[in-house]
Amino acid sequence: MTSKPTSNTSVQRKQGVGLFKPVSWNRGRRVTSPLLGVAERSVSGGQILNCEGPLLQLQIEAFLDDHPDFTDSYVLRKVKKSTIDKWLIQNTHKDEEDHLPIRLAVNTVEQNNSEDTFQTNEGSQRKPYCSKSAECTPVVKRSTSLTPHRKISSATFEGGRHSPLLTTAEDGSMSFLTVPPNVRKRSKNLQPEFLNDDSNNSKSLSNIPDIHENLTSDLNHPSLCFKIAKNICLFSKSLSTSILEVKQNGQKICLVSSAVNVNLTSTDDESFENNLTLDPELNTYLAQLAHEGKSMLFTRKEVQTNLLGVSFLPDEYEEVAILLLPDVDGEVQGLALLSLGSDCVKYILENKLISDICKLSGICMKNASDFQTLSLEVTRSQVFLDLARVMFENQTSIEYTVLKILANLLVLIECERAQILLLSKDSSSIFRKVYDLDENDMLKEEFNTLMRPFEDRFPNNSSITGLVAAIGKTVNIKDILIDPRFDINDDDDFEHRSLLCMPIRDSGNQIIGVVSLVNKKKGYFTSNDESFVEAFGIFCGISLANVSNYEQAKAAEARSQVALDIMTYHASSNTADANSLASKVVPSSLSLHLQSFSFTDCELEDMDTLMGSLRMFYDLDLVKKFKLNHKTMCQWILTVKKNYRPEVVYHNWRHAFNVAQVMFSSLINSGWWEGLGPITCLGLLVACLCHDLDHRGTNNSYQMATNSPLAKLYSTSTLERHHLNQALIILNLDGNRILDSLSPAEYTAVLSVIEEAILATDLSLHFAHLGRLKNLSKDGPAGLDWENQEKVSITMAALMTASDLGASTKPFQVQRKIAGMVAEEFWYQGDLEKAQLNTPPVPMMDRELRHELPKLQVGFCEGVCLPVYRALACLSPALQPMEEAVIFNRDRWAELAENNQEEEEEKENKVTRNL
Repeated sequence: MTSKPTSNTSVQRKQGVGLFKPVSWNRGRRVTSPLLGVAERSVSGGQILNCEGPLLQLQIEAFLDDHPDFTDSYVLRKVKKSTIDKWLIQNTHKDEEDHLPIRLAVNTVEQNNSEDTFQTNEGSQRKPYCSKSAECTPVVKRSTSLTPHRKISSATFEGGRHSPLLTTAEDGSMSFLTVPPNVRKRSKNLQPEFLNDDSNNSKSLSNIPDIHENLTSDLNHPSLCFKIAKNICLFSKSLSTSILEVKQNGQKICLVSSAVNVNLTSTDDESFENNLTLDPELNTYLAQLAHEGKSMLFTRKEVQTNLLGVSFLPDEYEEVAILLLPDVDGEVQGLALLSLGSDCVKYILENKLISDICKLSGICMKNASDFQTLSLEVTRSQVFLDLARVMFENQTSIEYTVLKILANLLVLIECERAQILLLSKDSSSIFRKVYDLDENDMLKEEFNTLMRPFEDRFPNNSSITGLVAAIGKTVNIKDILIDPRFDINDDDDFEHRSLLCMPIRDSGNQIIGVVSLVNKKKGYFTSNDESFVEAFGIFCGISLANVSNYEQAKAAEARSQVALDIMTYHASSNTADANSLASKVVPSSLSLHLQSFSFTDCELEDMDTLMGSLRMFYDLDLVKKFKLNHKTMCQWILTVKKNYRPEVVYHNWRHAFNVAQVMFSSLINSGWWEGLGPITCLGLLVACLCHDLDHRGTNNSYQMATNSPLAKLYSTSTLERHHLNQALIILNLDGNRILDSLSPAEYTAVLSVIEEAILATDLSLHFAHLGRLKNLSKDGPAGLDWENQEKVSITMAALMTASDLGASTKPFQVQRKIAGMVAEEFWYQGDLEKAQLNTPPVPMMDRELRHELPKLQVGFCEGVCLPVYRALACLSPALQPMEEAVIFNRDRWAELAENNQEEEEEKENKVTRNL
């Protein structure tokens, strides 16, 4: 046959009718895809109309190449959004630059109402642009992106995969590698014999080969179904044709509308926009026909009886034919619903041409489905490769890694909230950290510079997350409101609908945390979401393990720097000094006035302070109770003294000794030493003598601001944790192990008291717990219960704070001298901040404001010291002298502050008079 070009209508030109030929016709030039055009052909005198030759196609391409301005204008005016989306997906294979701003791209496949179906954007359904959808996510202006450049959600793969996401190798390890499905079963010839057999019909498929070419060349499922419907409508002369795709999930058969009410004048856009939702009973009936492999013909009366859910038929139909579209193996790939009028082909169920077209259509639908499956397999691999790249880049901290995990989960699973709960290394039932991220967080401007996720903003759902952490099983709740395990009262301002909670495992298959996702944007979390979270969880576990090792390496490096610094400066006391001290007679506490609240060390020599330290242990009967070795005690005290830096003006050995004396006098005068018991008293005395070991004369804020090795090693209570670590090191040095005579249980208990007591000297923690102390003191002495561990802890912390601030209870002249020493140390830090950090120090550390010292002391006594001593006086009247001493000293400082103010005013007046 010969074909001649004919003029195209505007609708045909828009569809590209007649302009596209198979790929093999393009010789040496770029290929214009035949998938987008609809080859609308009519049979007239045995000729196929609207078939242009390759010359015209090449001429059009050449024109577009030579006129780029016209091409751009045409694309902006005429090309559909779905086509642009498809082009973006096909051409986004690698990033040109890692530092370009990243925009989360539009998903190319959207989920249908059914869990087992999906529809492509190329035509099946258009949805409005929503500010809270996955298509509208912010531009990420980071040097590196938190999420991959290829933004595809797990819903893309809903119902489209046949191979498992994870497979188990012979050695038990998990792998993403899967065997591709057998998409081409060649047990039968792909070119059936009926294509060349026209003995039973004057019009066979062999007489119209372009139908075969038109259908087999299209692997785009919506476009293919439209062509099938139009060709069947053309050759059957039906009023309209609809194509239902058969999808099978296990034993369940679902029907999905792919082309609805297609007639000879229909366009692809009209067909795709006519989305069809089948009545459940009709869906069941048609699925049964597909399962039984029966084509049926119904009269108008039978349609009204059996097909009640068919509401899309034209009014003038007389019969409805349901034709099967089988593949080469006889499996039904779809159903064709034909609305037949008076002019339709007679005996349509026996018509060989129609039957052959249906078989060819089924084969093409199977090919398109297999092609789509393979494309999803490739895309899935690309998605996880991108995720792996993003997850393993810039692993600088656990917080930043968790931030990347949460951001990717929100995009990949399309949910509203995500939480990562990391388990404690010591317990599988305690979460040490709970991080969270909300989809609205990603829309905020500060998200561009966010380096860590948020913490503890949302309920932990401990009944569910704890269960997942304990048994390692997935919990998928489709409707939270009817599940009794979920307590929504903890978050009344947020509507909870669905929840997916799964464990995170490391490379050793150990559970290291739990991921909790709340509120799937469309419907509920599916088994497909579970598969993706499980697979992505492997990356998360490995990434968290890597960054944990990295942080451990950094901590080890900082620890080595600190250890080197200590070793070069300090050394253990020698045996000769210890023997000399051990040979001396320990004076009584009465001669040293150790039990007095007004005790001062001004007249004591260093040897006296060492002897006084020993006396405290003896008077509390600790040496006898625990059989402490006297010589070892002497060497330990000498080593502790040696590990205080003498150049530090205030936080030195003398301060440690005075703190121990205040603790000792408080325990003796209050009688609390009996209630607390010998283990606690031993731990408190050791803690007092060691609580400022290796103090550098600067505070925690300075350590953090300068990012010192100590700050790298300890992120909270930096100096206090360093002092504790030093105390434990000394207790384990040869010749200094004063606790060796204790039983294992006693040893553990004493170390626990030492740790709690030293950390309690961090004033920031004291202010946080001051409320508990005030509540305890309201009941007076009766409020103390030595069997209640919480009350004992509150009392211990208060005693440590009171002892550390004990200088404020000394006689005013002594207290004024000590205040000057503290101020000198503060001013030294202020000088360092000016020189090293180039920042102005706070007033108390500014040497230029030294004249304000009395005023600052009034505030210190009133705001810091008095609340502690007032509470202790309520708990024990024997401790009231310390409260009274602080009040007296505060009033003296207030007088000095007032005098200073008068002097300053007098100076200003003199200056004014001179002017």
